[in-house]
Amino acid sequence: MAKIDDVINRLERLNNDIMLLKRSIIPLLPLPPTAKPLVRRTAEGLDPIIAELYFDALRGGVDLGRDPRVQEESLKAIQSATRPRSRAQKRNDKMQSNAFKMANSKLRTKNGALRKGVTQSDVAKRAQKELKLMKRGTRPKRKSPSGGTKKRKSPPRRTGGGKR
Repeated sequence: MAKIDDVINRLERLNNDIMLLKRSIIPLLPLPPTAKPLVRRTAEGLDPIIAELYFDALRGGVDLGRDPRVQEESLKAIQSATRPRSRAQKRNDKMQSNAFKMANSKLRTKNGALRKGVTQSDVAKRAQKELKLMKRGTRPKRKSPSGGTKKRKSPPRRTGGGKR
């Protein structure tokens, strides 16, 4: 963990060097004489305070990360966040696996190569269709109460010309 402290210290020194460079550049800027003091004040005003607060918070976070109690609590929180898979999810995965097996068997040759003109995308699309059919289930077509299928009469054909 000493490496993290070294990195933070180097970043803080780099930040201080950048602030010094900013202060040294301000007199060289082609600004009107009335604007230079304002720019100098803004560069000297908030930058050091913000940098100090930032690096203090960063060091505090690193110290918290080193605390074993905090590590245990965060590990428990991560472990409790993952839920076990539901029965429906497991069922869907099994059905999807079967759908891919069926789609692959239909779209591949005996030696396992894809048929000519078929891509893996086609296999996935077919598997999705198979899955949809498996979920919906195949239902027999409804029959009319009389037992047979009724034929609908088509409307009479229109003959002749003219406007309608």
